[in-house]
Amino acid sequence: MRIEDYIRLRLSRGVGRIGPNEGRVLFDGVSATVASFLALGFCQAVLPHGVLGRDVVVAAALPPALVGLNFLFGIYSRFRTARARLKALLLFTAVAIVADAGWFFAPNPAVVALWAMLVTGPIVLARLLLNLHTGRHRTLARIAIHRRGPVLVIGGAGYIGSHTVDALLKQGHDVRVLDRLMFGDRTLAEFRDDPRFTLIPGDATDISKLTAAMRDCSAVVHLAGLVGDPACAVNPEFTRHDNIIATRMAREVAEALGVHRFVFASSCSVYGVSEKQASETDALNPVSLYAQTKIDSERELLATVHDDFFVTILRFATVFGHSRRPRFDLVANLFTAQAMTGGLITVIGPNQSRPFIHVRDLARAIVATLQADPSVVQSQIFNVGDERLVLTILQLAEQVQSVASRYRPVEISVTDNPLDRRNYAICCDKIRRILRFRAETTIAAGVQEMADRFLAGDYGDYRAPEYSNVAVTAEALAGFQDPAQMAHLYAPLKVG
Repeated sequence: MRIEDYIRLRLSRGVGRIGPNEGRVLFDGVSATVASFLALGFCQAVLPHGVLGRDVVVAAALPPALVGLNFLFGIYSRFRTARARLKALLLFTAVAIVADAGWFFAPNPAVVALWAMLVTGPIVLARLLLNLHTGRHRTLARIAIHRRGPVLVIGGAGYIGSHTVDALLKQGHDVRVLDRLMFGDRTLAEFRDDPRFTLIPGDATDISKLTAAMRDCSAVVHLAGLVGDPACAVNPEFTRHDNIIATRMAREVAEALGVHRFVFASSCSVYGVSEKQASETDALNPVSLYAQTKIDSERELLATVHDDFFVTILRFATVFGHSRRPRFDLVANLFTAQAMTGGLITVIGPNQSRPFIHVRDLARAIVATLQADPSVVQSQIFNVGDERLVLTILQLAEQVQSVASRYRPVEISVTDNPLDRRNYAICCDKIRRILRFRAETTIAAGVQEMADRFLAGDYGDYRAPEYSNVAVTAEALAGFQDPAQMAHLYAPLKVG
């Protein structure tokens, strides 16, 4: 990775989110710098002739030299989880080599000698103290990290999940799916005979199912939860359970079992009302419970980043297109259904702007994230969309009308909606630059695919409950309010 790309990525994460290695490098660099200042100050006060200009130059060179040598010794890489005694020996050696070189160049060797004594204590003592909590239980420090193994897709039977499973299998991955199958398992029927595919029916908050599904996995793609403002508004308590608590459990189990990478599906709705293109570092302005739960889940995942556990947040644009589990509570899909079945597209809020992305492109973005260098995507947030697919709701309706009019007359009915303030566009420069991602499916092509499915009779009545997240959420809510069901989800794991 180029240094300029690393700097951009590091700045995008913000000062508050420092990774484990960054913390080590920062601590060693600050400790060495403070030691240089103290050594120069003391020698200036004590030595008869004070310190010379060359002493200052040498003292300034000591901290970066020490950090650089630590990199070469592997203190920040292969030996970062080694025993404290080995790390102490490596640090002593690094300080000795740097001090020996400084001794040769400094007019007053006392400056370098004092620096070595001052810096050795803090950096070695810090490693010894940090190793105390694993000193008596070495197995805790040796959790096997699974860099190779199946990819678990939580929510893999859903609208985005079934496309993600397909894309991962085509890339040669072994894939597991954990899903409560609220829509049945027919969305995964074509994968059942693939030996690389495993389906585990179960809830993402069932600790026993979650643990079994995640065992030996190298990566987790978390797509489960309630999606969309109307579905999340059905019951706020259930929404927080399914969106925030489930994410927290998935993260903790993943870390405990040595999962290497974790990809979380968030939403660009976290930006809320915005008059400009929102980038990943812009302030968040949620105007719905759904958006707020996504923000809270992001913070849960990025609060503390441990060694060898790489979390990436993907903020999806407004999705559209055909899936093995069709949905017609999405605006582009709904307009297509209205046009193809009734010939009338009902537009409410024509001037609201939305960024769109086809469901297959979302699956491509997930695969690209998993295939990227972990250091590139560590604790990163990416807007997943394409500026070429940003339209007002009226422009979207006109594109749908253009496609559907090939088969029947289509009209557009327009009604203003001053109560809905959602209006946003997103900047996708980061994902295009870092992951080389751009959308492949246009609005017209995605609408055409759905139109063909309507003509072939592949869809039933688009108003049926099975095509809406709201109706299915009401069914899932009944289980959430059942004490026996909740007791089962949080029951202790059976041993033996």
